[in-house]
Amino acid sequence: MRMGRCTMRNNKVRRYFMNKKKTGVSAKSIIIPAVIVIFIMHLAIVGNTIRINRAGKELSEVTQNNFTYAQMVKTLQNTSDILADKARLYVSTGDAEYLIAYVTELRIMVQRDSSMAKSIESYQNESAREQMDSAKEIALRRSRMECRAMKLCAIGNGFEISEFPEIAQAQLSATEEAFTAAEKKEMASRLLVSPEYLQLINQSSDHINRAVQVMSDATAEDLVVKSATLRSYQILQWAMTITIIIILSIMCVLLFTLLLKPLEHSADDVSRGEPIPPKKGLAEFRRLATAYNELLHHRKMMETYLRQQSQTDALTGLPNRLAFQNFVSQLSWEKAHSSVIVFSLDVNGLKETNDHKGHTFGDALLRNCALCIQEALGTGEGKNCFRFGGDEFAAFWVDVPATELDAALKKFVAVQEEREVSISVGCAYAEDLSETTVDKLFEEADRNMYDEKAEYHRRQAQAVLDSLKLDFSN
Repeated sequence: MRMGRCTMRNNKVRRYFMNKKKTGVSAKSIIIPAVIVIFIMHLAIVGNTIRINRAGKELSEVTQNNFTYAQMVKTLQNTSDILADKARLYVSTGDAEYLIAYVTELRIMVQRDSSMAKSIESYQNESAREQMDSAKEIALRRSRMECRAMKLCAIGNGFEISEFPEIAQAQLSATEEAFTAAEKKEMASRLLVSPEYLQLINQSSDHINRAVQVMSDATAEDLVVKSATLRSYQILQWAMTITIIIILSIMCVLLFTLLLKPLEHSADDVSRGEPIPPKKGLAEFRRLATAYNELLHHRKMMETYLRQQSQTDALTGLPNRLAFQNFVSQLSWEKAHSSVIVFSLDVNGLKETNDHKGHTFGDALLRNCALCIQEALGTGEGKNCFRFGGDEFAAFWVDVPATELDAALKKFVAVQEEREVSISVGCAYAEDLSETTVDKLFEEADRNMYDEKAEYHRRQAQAVLDSLKLDFSN
């Protein structure tokens, strides 16, 4: 059963492709799928463009955040260094301007540390935050030692520090409280060069450098990942764009090959009045070609029919005067060295028949005479009969042996008797048409026909006289 189903499926597929080969590929089967694919790919390009913009924005944000973080860390280091310089200058000179400048800078640093803390909280690198928090803690410890030293110096100089709570709140030991003014100033100078203070400076610098390095490494990794993502989106964008270009190019080639080129060739065929090959181009074009070819066939059939009708006598069915003229013209060109026998024929008694019995009987007489002429003189290769009109007929023998003439004339007489008609005939013969003309032959045949017709009238008149004598004797 399974093999039978597979065979049926294969037969269906084979029939489908055979029908496609016969009918051709339709424009719908090319354009509609291509338009759908291009539309979907345009939507994909729009979506991918949004992803590219988002990835580019994230890449820019990573770079900007790293720069901002580095600036904040460097600002912390610079501020700590500035505070240390102000503290040393105050302790060494006792100038209150340095104390005021220190307090002002310290307040600015506190405000900056608050905003810095909010910025660092949003950052996703835990190690960098830890290093930064350690650096801030060490900076605060440095600031507390500096404030302690500056308080000792201020008290030793007798300077009122109640207006500067940051200095006033610094904790002094009992020993330091008991120092004299000179000892307090000496102690303040030793604090700012003490190993503990110098160690805090080194630790602060180390933590800041580590924070910057960790941040740079994390940023570099993040940049690599996001750059790779952005690059993959860009490659996909180019791939989809190139795919659309390829699809459009294939559509243009197919339309040129299956539509425009066949149309160009078919235009030439139509201008020449030739049929269009129906096995090329799209299915729609093939249907158009088939319809055109059918119309062309019907037109040619109609032209042939009308030509036959225009050259055929409606009453007798014989070729008419126009056909006779075309035949003579063709004969003069194509059979210039052929032997020719020309017959000129005239129906006897047509006028009397029309006058006494009517035109219906006259038409019947003409049809019988036409059958008689065609049977005796127009049967066989090279034999042609014509009706000029009225009671005049003509026949031509081309390349027919003259030895057949006597037998044909005897048969002609017998057929007349059989059909009860009378036809006067005259003939003329030329062994080589190039030595004379058709007109001359026809004139000669016409004279011979009129001689026979005169003899016919003489016999008719004599028959009338004989009948009158018979009646008179009775």
